[in-house]
Amino acid sequence: MDWFIRKGQTVEENKPQRLRYLQTFPVLEPSPHIVEVEICTCPDTDYLGPPKYKDARVQSLVLVSADLSRIPNRKLARNRGVDGSVHYVVAFAVEVSYFSGYSTYELVYDGQNFGAVAAEYV
Repeated sequence: MDWFIRKGQTVEENKPQRLRYLQTFPVLEPSPHIVEVEICTCPDTDYLGPPKYKDARVQSLVLVSADLSRIPNRKLARNRGVDGSVHYVVAFAVEVSYFSGYSTYELVYDGQNFGAVAAEYV
């Protein structure tokens, strides 16, 4: 798992941070354009540090998804896997901005933003 922020870390309000991701889709699929990333939180009440893999302490916060169907397949990178099958490779980022009462998460592909999801702090 990758983490945008760690417990005790100082963050600047409204200064976006990005994490980069890759998703692959078999070329045989007619429209491999839905990409999703689950944003999670971990309260870390025992100060064990953030887990490397999802465990019982990790909770889902928001699901960031985007429909990239307006991007023609010919513009997507392709890669041949070890099994010989060809996959589309979609490289994208999730950008997070922190504010006093909420945070926003936005999927960015090829320099374009594809919708934002907000999470309020309660």
